Amino acid sequence: MYSIFLVDDEELELEMMRDYIRWEEMGLYVAGTAVNGRDAVEKIEAIQPDIVLTDVQMPLMNGLDLARHIRERYDLMQLVFLTGHDEFDYVKSALNVGAVGYLLKPLDLSEIVSVIEKVKHQCEEVRMKNRSIRVTRSHILKELVHESDAERTGNLAASFRRLSRHPEGQKYALALLQLDVISAEAQSVSVEDGRDQVSELIGEWLAKKRLDADIVLFKEGEMGLFMDAAAKPGEYGWNDLLERIRQSLHFTVTVATAPQEESLTGIQALYRQTRVILAELFYTGKGKVIGPEDVQQSKGGEVPALAEKEWIEALDGHDLKRAGEILSEQIAKLVALRVVKNEVCGAAIGWIEHLLEHIHEPIAESHKRAELYHTVYGCQTIYEIEALVMDYAKQAADSVRQRFADKNAKLVHQVRTMIDQNFHQPITINSLSDQVYLSPNYLRSIFKEKTGMTIHDYLTQIRLDKAKAYLADESLKVQDIAQMVGYESTSYFISLFVKNQGVTPNEYRKHLLLG
Repeated sequence: MYSIFLVDDEELELEMMRDYIRWEEMGLYVAGTAVNGRDAVEKIEAIQPDIVLTDVQMPLMNGLDLARHIRERYDLMQLVFLTGHDEFDYVKSALNVGAVGYLLKPLDLSEIVSVIEKVKHQCEEVRMKNRSIRVTRSHILKELVHESDAERTGNLAASFRRLSRHPEGQKYALALLQLDVISAEAQSVSVEDGRDQVSELIGEWLAKKRLDADIVLFKEGEMGLFMDAAAKPGEYGWNDLLERIRQSLHFTVTVATAPQEESLTGIQALYRQTRVILAELFYTGKGKVIGPEDVQQSKGGEVPALAEKEWIEALDGHDLKRAGEILSEQIAKLVALRVVKNEVCGAAIGWIEHLLEHIHEPIAESHKRAELYHTVYGCQTIYEIEALVMDYAKQAADSVRQRFADKNAKLVHQVRTMIDQNFHQPITINSLSDQVYLSPNYLRSIFKEKTGMTIHDYLTQIRLDKAKAYLADESLKVQDIAQMVGYESTSYFISLFVKNQGVTPNEYRKHLLLG
């Protein structure tokens, strides 16, 4: 539906046009009215209708002067004139200032319908042309962001200025918007569809704010908003946009703004600076406006270690509140130090792996390990990583609680822990059974029942896993490693290794070092 603005110095005729002509049936709605050209100028600037229907003869500012004013400022606005039979000479002047058509007084409904259909067709053509121009401008800006050749950059900038009618020295501002992970309410929306929805909503927001800006789509989930530096919104304006997106689309967007203002040829540097600011969302969280004041340099130094002993004890006692506090304190330290994302992800994976080892559920299969890495590194913020680690912690705490609720499971957990901690020492079924006050046969039975493997097989698995880790150290000899994992006989260790791994320890080491 298109909007129409009515101008006539005869108030009665103006009311008749507004209230008795069935504009809605013609696909129009009346956006406003004015009683003379001067009154119309201010209102038209605020409303910016698609069509202006104005009388020719009016006091203070006539219709022709109003038309000239509109033509100088608004390319898309369509003009239609009202004139009497005795004022027909004005029609030629009206057409000369870009009027699409004219209506003779008194108004005839069939004539109105005919002229309006012509005007609507013109509106659609103008919109399509404008849409095409905007698409071309966006493509040029995207090329400018990535273009390194100075001559090519200059040519692109000149093309953009011709399309936008901007002066050569105009400065531009940039905001980068990152589509955050789709929320539960909008799970059926793909990232591409979500970005398109955000672009459409931003277009409506810009039109309402009377802002001229170009939306440029970059990599997946990221878009840029290039605008006249003198008209860029403040933080309040950006927060208003984010809230509209949150309420309308059920997902969030993060906005990064840079204080710099650049000419077209400096847009590449502006984009790089703003991307640095956008990367700060890893520490600030999503759905916010991030400015240069939020960017902090990494403090460097060693990454602080998690208070893992206390953390595990809290989980064993199913004290999830305390476990969450310990993890949050650790995350706060990492944020304060601005530890880089790769190191945070590596640390988080280590916490999860130690946690799974503690409950005797290590990640053995390569695809599960790859899945864990993909999930952790796919987190957009450090707080998502914290939530992911805490999910694993809750599952581990539940697993420990369920096992301890079963007397036999508790005993098996105790035996596995003894093996994990003393694998390098001589271990026999008798020594283990003595420590848990069970007969060797009964211990064998319940261990096999709860784990699916014999005590000997479990001990062998632990020792060989440790041996494989030691083989990564070239300074360690095979006979030394055999003793380090609890085997006095090197030949027995080698035969056991070949039986389980299909290669000798030295062959495994070569493959490990080459891989």
